[in-house]
Amino acid sequence: MTEAHKRSFRNYLINRKLQLHLISNIFIYMLIIVFVTVGIVLYPLIHGMMFSEDLDLQYQAAQTFLTLIKWLIPAVIILFILFMGHMIWTTHRICGPLINFTHTFDRLAEGDLTHKVYLRKGDYLNSECSRINLMIDGISGIIICLFDHHKKLLATLQALNEQVRDLDSKGKIESSLEIIKKDMEYISETLSSFKVEKDKTPGI
Repeated sequence: MTEAHKRSFRNYLINRKLQLHLISNIFIYMLIIVFVTVGIVLYPLIHGMMFSEDLDLQYQAAQTFLTLIKWLIPAVIILFILFMGHMIWTTHRICGPLINFTHTFDRLAEGDLTHKVYLRKGDYLNSECSRINLMIDGISGIIICLFDHHKKLLATLQALNEQVRDLDSKGKIESSLEIIKKDMEYISETLSSFKVEKDKTPGI
């Protein structure tokens, strides 16, 4: 196997632990199904070989048993190979989006709301992908709306301070305004730590 093929195969095991866990569990169930099915099919022949008193019947049962075994073993091996390939492909189409979701959640935890989930053609979990992207859009809209309200409120407070002429009232407003400014600066820093799409229309 060439290095490119090895690398391509490793890429299909994108989440090795989860994929192997799923494949091994389903593989065990499939083994049980195959053994039970083969046992039911071969039981009459085995019973005929072991317990029949008719030698001709024993011979016919043995011949049929050997013929079935001759074809069943390769068929089962091919079936398992096809099954393993299909399960690797299927789990890859599930675990790939899950890895993408994890990266997006990590970016969200860091305050980056510009990262969206994009799936490849043929991937599963498309509905969940759409919901996550809608959630990111909604949070981005809320933050942009809060940031706009924050700027409007600060501008209103500054304008109110400039309009007050009474020195005593002005001093009280300025004192209150300083407290509010500190709170607003903290809010501004918090909102600024989020990365949002600048051209997004504000709204919830």
